[in-house]
Amino acid sequence: MKKIIQNRSWKFLLLELFVVFIGVYGAFYLTTLREEAVERRNRVNYYETFLLNLDDLYTKAVSAKEEVDSLRSELANNPDHEISLNRSIDFTNNMLIVRSGFESENFTTIGKDYLASLDRGSNLISVIEKRADILEAETRKFLIYGEGNEREFKKWYAEELEVLSDYLGRLQLTILKGAVPETRIMIKQLKDE
Repeated sequence: MKKIIQNRSWKFLLLELFVVFIGVYGAFYLTTLREEAVERRNRVNYYETFLLNLDDLYTKAVSAKEEVDSLRSELANNPDHEISLNRSIDFTNNMLIVRSGFESENFTTIGKDYLASLDRGSNLISVIEKRADILEAETRKFLIYGEGNEREFKKWYAEELEVLSDYLGRLQLTILKGAVPETRIMIKQLKDE
């Protein structure tokens, strides 16, 4: 009788251990699933926010290009057009979201095409900012300090506006044809997981 009780006791103990093991394993598994869902939701939110920032960046690029093209047109149509300081090209508030794509957490989870698109956009923004700063500094020197020949300056100014217009056009294409579609694809993939 004692042997039967011990035998049942071992079976019962093994059954209890098995149930506890399944419970603990299930709890860890559910926690992992929940953490993955939260992480996926956070990534979707990040990319949706990034998409909104890309839209804002695109709008700024279009506006800046229109203004630069307007200045170019005025200068071409009226060589005596007065040059003034114009600080309308500023993308600094968008750089944070673009640069955040290169943080290690995002860097390891996004595709190489997407990174290439981000890199091109980031580089174009940096070049545009530098060219705009140079244009502003040289214009300031010419207008305030009277440095340089007016005709040569206007020629340089027109050429610089043309270069800026080209870079702004490239930025628009990079956003519209590269970053936006890639971001939408990534959002769709994350939502489908």
